[in-house]
Amino acid sequence: MFAYTHQSRTRMQFSGSWLLILLLLAGACARPETSQDPPLSEQSSSLTHTMEEGELEEGEQWTSKPARTLTPDNVTLAEIAMAVTSNSGAVTETTQAPAVVTTVESTSSSTSTTSAATLPPAAPEQPKYLKHCFHAEEQLCGNSFDGRAESPDGQTASMPQSDSQSQNAGAQGNNCQCREHPVRTNSWYCCNISQVTMISSCSNISKWTNLHVRNMTVKDVDLSNPIFRSLQSLAVTDGNITRLVNAFPRHSALKCLNISNNNISEIHSRAVKDVPHLEFFGMSHNNLSLVPHRNQNKNITLDISGNMRMLCTPLNEIIYNESINFLNPEHSYCQYNATRTWFQSTDKVSVEQLENRKRCLTNCPVIPNYGNCKCTLENIMIIQDNQSKPQCHVDCSNLGLVELPQRLPDNTFMLNITNNKITRLGDYFQTNPTYHNINRFVADNNQISSILEFEGTKFIETFQRIYMRNNSLSKIPEYFLNNALMDSGLGRRIYLAGNKLQCDCNSAKTLQNWLKERSSDIPDYMDIRCRNIPLSVIELQETKLCQSPPDWTDYIYYLIAAEVILLLALIAKVSYDYWVFKTAGYLPWPASKMPKLPCDWLCES
Repeated sequence: MFAYTHQSRTRMQFSGSWLLILLLLAGACARPETSQDPPLSEQSSSLTHTMEEGELEEGEQWTSKPARTLTPDNVTLAEIAMAVTSNSGAVTETTQAPAVVTTVESTSSSTSTTSAATLPPAAPEQPKYLKHCFHAEEQLCGNSFDGRAESPDGQTASMPQSDSQSQNAGAQGNNCQCREHPVRTNSWYCCNISQVTMISSCSNISKWTNLHVRNMTVKDVDLSNPIFRSLQSLAVTDGNITRLVNAFPRHSALKCLNISNNNISEIHSRAVKDVPHLEFFGMSHNNLSLVPHRNQNKNITLDISGNMRMLCTPLNEIIYNESINFLNPEHSYCQYNATRTWFQSTDKVSVEQLENRKRCLTNCPVIPNYGNCKCTLENIMIIQDNQSKPQCHVDCSNLGLVELPQRLPDNTFMLNITNNKITRLGDYFQTNPTYHNINRFVADNNQISSILEFEGTKFIETFQRIYMRNNSLSKIPEYFLNNALMDSGLGRRIYLAGNKLQCDCNSAKTLQNWLKERSSDIPDYMDIRCRNIPLSVIELQETKLCQSPPDWTDYIYYLIAAEVILLLALIAKVSYDYWVFKTAGYLPWPASKMPKLPCDWLCES
């Protein structure tokens, strides 16, 4: 009877122990950090092994969590199992189990919170072109890899290992310098790589989706290496690499490639030729002079900033023939050495200006019922502040136009409307923003009657050349041209030959002298003619042109002189008659023939 009772008690104690273990395992599985725990049999085996030898085999992944380490302040499953075994009553074990479970869950929850707080903060929302790019935080490479060995299933353990375990882990991945990212799945980062074997020796490489290699010091990197075959995002940054040799395999799944800041001077011409899904290619801050061939007809975002040896000729062909979005085009430059015919007075040209060249050619005016203008980018020159300005030349000559084009390409530098039938300039130079950057205006052989529309415009303040030869100008507004032609160091010129002005006295007195003073600014001033006089303006004579027409007031002096003479003659005659009368007593003939007046009788008596 005693034996039966003792045996029953032993069985109840054993059953209670297993019941408690099952309750604890159920609580552990309910927590998110233990969602990948091994089966029950493996856990019990691992627990027993831990109690007896202090080693981890099957439960290695499970024990890598900080909440499961054997510390005085934390109760683990091994300690609970040991406590249950040492208890003498099944009832006592069952009643104590809820308190123990509560302690474990509380401790694990606090530990999990601490672990989550140490993870890197969530990255801000990335641009669309970077949605498939993986970037490992720099501080991850600052963490020491000591005491972290790679397990056979690709996971890592942070617990201290015995000598036998260390030898086993070292044999499996001793040279691997890569770790899995703590947040993104199938994403790995490698640090301080001096040999490619530090990456290739890692296990489960074929399952990697994203890889970021920091501080890689290798002369040549073979892009055909199998370690890159399954990747969708590859970043090799902040290292010292000389060349990228060979090419990615055909139909590679790579969508994001970042090789910035590596001092790379050469990339195989077909390195990314067979990568059909590539969306972002970052190659900034290297020593590259050429961009490798890409998959044609693909909208790719490209970052070439910081490559000061980049050549403009091949880069311009890429911009013109392919659909590429450049990142930071205003701060990405190329050298003009091989394309000197494009540039003047500058050593570097921004990609933004090369893109403007493409826009110049693609946004050329098309004028209904008249034809198409021709647009070219002749050169790019420095204006000021080391900023290059494109010279988009728009040629709309010989089209029979009656008005200026409605819209021009951005940064139009020269507009040529020669040999048309345009009669007025309108308000294009005042209100149309595409006319504000014009520097040279060629409008020879038209019927333009006035250039007063230039007054107060940005064009008249910044122009270099105005060609208005053989038009219908009636006058030259020297009052505002005088300010425009003041010495500004730009070498401004205005050409007005063949225009026939309405000449008058003011033309001879004022305009003629003004043209002589501005002879260097208006080189063809001698060929400006008058429409009402068969002379050029410079040949006008003020004495002839400034005379007024005949008028009766011009003879008033003659009338006055005649009157004075007649008055003197009358006085002389009266004086003579008086002298004759006194000396001879004869009256003048007119007086003797006059009838007598009543007063004469009075005088006679």
